[in-house]
Amino acid sequence: MNEITIRELKIEDLENGFLTTLDSLRLASNIDKNKAKEIFKKIDSNPDHIIAVAEVEGKIIGATTLLIESKFIHEGGLVGHIEDVVVNEKFQGQKIGEKIMKYLLELAKNRGCYKTILDCTDDVKGFYEKLGFKHTANELRFDHN
Repeated sequence: MNEITIRELKIEDLENGFLTTLDSLRLASNIDKNKAKEIFKKIDSNPDHIIAVAEVEGKIIGATTLLIESKFIHEGGLVGHIEDVVVNEKFQGQKIGEKIMKYLLELAKNRGCYKTILDCTDDVKGFYEKLGFKHTANELRFDHN
């Protein structure tokens, strides 16, 4: 495989593999293109909402989101929240997810986060533990349907 570039999402990535890569999590490639651009602009306007992508040969094949939360505790400390870790099914098993995660963990550290957290299912827990994450809590979910 050619060299993998890890970088922040650009608007042209919406039509360059990003949305189809998200399909590995949940169908996203069918979103209205204008709606996708509107979402991108909203995310891009927030410096505390970062989407990193993995690019190979000009195509997006992986992505992960980092949200940075300001806290009143820890003297106004910052917490990183990882969401939507995904690698296109054709490229899984090639350490692409690990590269994107390390990129965002370094970004969170450089931005001053005192911790970075995420929720995951048991079947991928080992992946995150290899990166240094420790099990400390349980996720509970409330659906607003």
